[in-house]
Amino acid sequence: MDQLANLPAPALITFGAVLAVIFAVRYLGLWQGQKTSPSSSPASAQVAAVIVDPTALNKATAAVEAHTAAMHRAIDVEERRTRATETMAIELDRIREELRIHREIRRADR
Repeated sequence: MDQLANLPAPALITFGAVLAVIFAVRYLGLWQGQKTSPSSSPASAQVAAVIVDPTALNKATAAVEAHTAAMHRAIDVEERRTRATETMAIELDRIREELRIHREIRRADR
């Protein structure tokens, strides 16, 4: 407390304001949480419907599995495309080097 008493007035006012904001947010947050009960929330009804109706959950699971399989195929295709591009770059580099050598030979023959 002695350290707080030694602070200048603007620092004490700022400190008090920050504490007031923290307590206000905490109090209002708890108050809002008590006011909204889970049973009156429209989102809880949708969650309950999904839990009660397993067909929707099964369809969603199948859709996610199909999407996962499609993503695995796309990743495989992209990996093969990357390897092909790397191979193409190596071959183009070799061709460029060969053309450079041919140009040097032609210049030397002149």
